[in-house]
Amino acid sequence: MAIKTFPLRFRWAKMLTSEVKHLAFEKVDQEDFNFIPGQFISIHFEWEDKLLRRSYSVATVPGKSDLIEFSLSFVPEGAASQFLFNLKEEDTINVSGPYGRLILRDEMPQRYLLAATGTGVTPYRSMLPELSQRLTANPDLTVELLLGVRTREDALYEDEFLEFAQQHSNFNFHLHLSREALTEPKPHEKKGYVQSGLKELHLDPKKDIIYLCGNPNMIDEAVVLTKEFEFPIQQVRREKYVS
Repeated sequence: MAIKTFPLRFRWAKMLTSEVKHLAFEKVDQEDFNFIPGQFISIHFEWEDKLLRRSYSVATVPGKSDLIEFSLSFVPEGAASQFLFNLKEEDTINVSGPYGRLILRDEMPQRYLLAATGTGVTPYRSMLPELSQRLTANPDLTVELLLGVRTREDALYEDEFLEFAQQHSNFNFHLHLSREALTEPKPHEKKGYVQSGLKELHLDPKKDIIYLCGNPNMIDEAVVLTKEFEFPIQQVRREKYVS
């Protein structure tokens, strides 16, 4: 059965870092795009006589934008990078979706642990309005968002997450830097990797639900860690990003 696709019109883009671009599109038919924060879309395109498909988490913040937004890292010689980084205004692309189950479900744990590397943090950006509602409705809920990158320059949407933390005392943003010399670290910065940051948060399967998105190595190591703490499989949700 053929996958149903629909066209999107390119509206604008901006560089978030020297290697990561944030792109925004509108539906050509002008109809609403109904997605659940945490889901992804697939881009269908032709490159060197081959039909290719690449998937990206939706970065749109509901209530703040009617466009379909996502970000991607530039991969030298990568087909998707060459295609998407060179779009011009009014160009159209074909997509399918939304897909995916990396979403906030109806359960209400005591704590959400949202861990990501690089562009794997984009689904958490789209979750912010829903997290705001849950944090407001339940003062006992805590959310810990951990982002792992190489340097400060690579920290995607950092200002938005810090602003959200100022608005919600029970939300904490942790930036883990693997290659930055932290002589004067900011309060939310730590040297090292997300996996170590998770362990420092004293994982507890009786109260935590864990989300993992990004680099496969990070996810695999984090899953091993959750098994050491005897987390049920349904409390560990993951989405791997493969370049």
